[in-house]
Amino acid sequence: MSFNTPAGVNYPSPARHRFKLTVHSLLLISGACSLYAHSAEQVEFNPAFFPGGKAGAQVDIAKFNQGNVILPGNYRADVHLNGQWIGRETLSFSNVAGQDTAQLCLERQALLRFGVTVDNVQPAALSDCADIASYLPGASSRFDSGESRLDLQVPQIYLARQPRGYVDPQHWDGGVDAAFVRYNASTFTTRTDGRTLGSSYLGLNTGLNLGDWHWRHNGNYSRTHTASGYQSSATYVQRELGTLKSQLVLGEIYTPGELFDSVRLRGASLSSDDRMFPDSLTGFAPVVRGVAETSARVTVRQRGVLLDEVSVAPGPFVLKDLFPTGYGGDLNVTVTEADGRTREFIVPFAANAHLLRPGYSRYSLSAGLLDEIGLHHPPRVMQATYQHGLSNLLTGYTGAVIGEDYRSQLLGAAFNTPFGALSLDMTQSNAHLPGHGSRDGQSVQLRYSKNFTHTGTHFALGAYRYSTEGFLSVSDAAHIRDLALDGLKLDRVSRLRDRMDISLNQRVGDGSVYLTGSSQNYWNRNNGNLTFTAGYSGTWNGLHYTVSAQRTRDLLTEHVDKQLDLTVSLPLGSGARTPTLTTTVYRGGQSSGERLGLGGTLGERSELSYGLSSSRAQGSGYATSADLKYQTSQGALSASYGQSNAYQSTSLGMTGGIVAHRGGVTFAPELGDTIGLVQAPDALGARINGNHSAQIGKSGYAVVPHLTPYRQNVVELDPKDLSVDVELKTAAQNVAPRAGSVVQLQFETVSGQAVLITAQREDGNPLPFGADVFDEDGASVGIVGQGGKAFVRVARTEGQLTVKWGPQADASCKLHYALSARPHSDAAHRVRHLNAGTCRSETPVAAHAAPVDKYLVTARNA
Repeated sequence: MSFNTPAGVNYPSPARHRFKLTVHSLLLISGACSLYAHSAEQVEFNPAFFPGGKAGAQVDIAKFNQGNVILPGNYRADVHLNGQWIGRETLSFSNVAGQDTAQLCLERQALLRFGVTVDNVQPAALSDCADIASYLPGASSRFDSGESRLDLQVPQIYLARQPRGYVDPQHWDGGVDAAFVRYNASTFTTRTDGRTLGSSYLGLNTGLNLGDWHWRHNGNYSRTHTASGYQSSATYVQRELGTLKSQLVLGEIYTPGELFDSVRLRGASLSSDDRMFPDSLTGFAPVVRGVAETSARVTVRQRGVLLDEVSVAPGPFVLKDLFPTGYGGDLNVTVTEADGRTREFIVPFAANAHLLRPGYSRYSLSAGLLDEIGLHHPPRVMQATYQHGLSNLLTGYTGAVIGEDYRSQLLGAAFNTPFGALSLDMTQSNAHLPGHGSRDGQSVQLRYSKNFTHTGTHFALGAYRYSTEGFLSVSDAAHIRDLALDGLKLDRVSRLRDRMDISLNQRVGDGSVYLTGSSQNYWNRNNGNLTFTAGYSGTWNGLHYTVSAQRTRDLLTEHVDKQLDLTVSLPLGSGARTPTLTTTVYRGGQSSGERLGLGGTLGERSELSYGLSSSRAQGSGYATSADLKYQTSQGALSASYGQSNAYQSTSLGMTGGIVAHRGGVTFAPELGDTIGLVQAPDALGARINGNHSAQIGKSGYAVVPHLTPYRQNVVELDPKDLSVDVELKTAAQNVAPRAGSVVQLQFETVSGQAVLITAQREDGNPLPFGADVFDEDGASVGIVGQGGKAFVRVARTEGQLTVKWGPQADASCKLHYALSARPHSDAAHRVRHLNAGTCRSETPVAAHAAPVDKYLVTARNA
């Protein structure tokens, strides 16, 4: 237990209060205490149970009769109402006649912010710092200065109704000015048939926060043996409009893909942000699954924009941390094997059948110059959408796209049925093609989603779209218009006829079945396209197995490849870092083979992971590979090597993040869009939320890589690896950050050498049990325990301490201490022991301490 110092107030060390609890428990067991009737915290201890030897050595224990004494002043604390965190406030405490502890003063505006109705409360009751129970019958308050926490219990009749998970916008934290960069760098080299093919990739997600404006840039540099260059996927500035529950974005933006196909614009957008509302969805990003036959390179693109590139080990792979550029547009995944073979498949990515609560609306407005890849004559485009919840069963929505030589209108509805969420809409388009007249058409789309909890079925997305021959989306119309203006054939752009998407996850026994697929047919192409990934994962007697099937399309030849995989994993033991033996058998149209692998982790916190594999492939013989990944608090390093009689491949990778702020530069293993910056001076080694890769560095800072915007986030410091010479005043804080912010969380610490001092009085008796220990400045630095041993925290290596056990002039003594330098081999995780000899009696100097009868001395952090 520790204490936070209120503004302008200092008080004794937390050691006194820890001792108080120990004494309290001891006397309760022995039956030597009697409770006061008016307070459960007030106890009276029998001094007979504290033998002090000679007269004058009896410790004054009156200071322990009142628990949790609050001194007047201002405290910054977390406020919990009926157990739910509602924000962080500055609380004021004032002296009240007849009370030994200061009284909490709650102002009218503060109670309103807490969600407490005060319409029937007299203003005088609030202005006089009265107990909350005096004007709200049944209510109570309890303040814990050690944890910086105020708990209010208020009957429901006095509370304003708020949705579950609601955080008042007044408690949203806009953060501090900062800049950050998230990077992902990798190289991949393969030697085959006497040729060396290499590629390099650097992905950057950068940001700069200045006040309420957030600047963002996402881009990547890629180099292959045929081409190289830097590509920007998005550059924009963003500002939150809290009163509108919206976000304003200027620059390279993406239109929402919920109703229309998402496109990229150079312009501006204003759209509602569901995250500002309680219990709202925060968006969707698909999971990419696949199987690599060798040490391969995987690239992910969306509408031609490179999103990510990673090196993967042989075997199944899963990519879960993508940052899609919009809420619509399929992900095109390319797997480049070590021997140069490539495979491509599509991961469908479309919006779900959204339903809104009655009375709730959602809108978006975007305008600018179409910025799709390959356009020579980009048109100006404006898109607007609007959705409104009409009832519990029905949501209506509409939208329009207006551009140069293009118009489209959409009208639809979503239904909440016992069988799932269903939406149906129709879009009418009209496109003018220079020299080719106009084209009119319609498109009808049906979406369905359902989570069957009783059967374990999660039907995440099922969508079907049919378009007439004359229908054109805004992107297709712009590309065909481009061809028309250049006098080229218009059939170069494929016109969609129908499409069906599905995403299914079904629990079966101890495992689950998953299926993701897409089928597309075109008006001006003879062959359609079908791609899917399906599989089953389960366990049996400690074995974990996965059966998967995949249909892919070759990137160069349009050849369709079908592959079936069986993977079985067996832990070679029961420990936390036990290696796992994995075997895989795969059969496909292009190749077949078997693979045996061994993988696991090493290190005290599993910071090093490794993988070894040997495989045999039809037509290419045997191959071996090795993979390593080292996770640190500043980033992650990875390396792999593979070889066979047909190729050699190597790859290196590095990922991490950097945050620049007023306190300096802090490194992080990863970064999200909304992050926290923890400051805890001298708390080197303290870990954040138990994460071994996020810990306080030498500068006293650490990064919390992911925070949920507009929601309560609890950030905790684990003092397990903290030096004994540093004490945390509080170990946890709550924060509700605004989207895209860098919020700073300051954890107060007390630094000083922790020493267990053994001393005796001049008469040879030990120091009195329960006596206070003060330094030269009158700061309380510890308390005497059993056997005359005192645990203290001192700031100096040499000095004089004063031990007091009563208000009398002779109820004190002084002892001198001198500490030698701590050996380099000592990791500062052990308390130092010192025999200080004799504590000599001396009349205390009045300036050294405030009046000791109350033991409220003026203290300073040691």
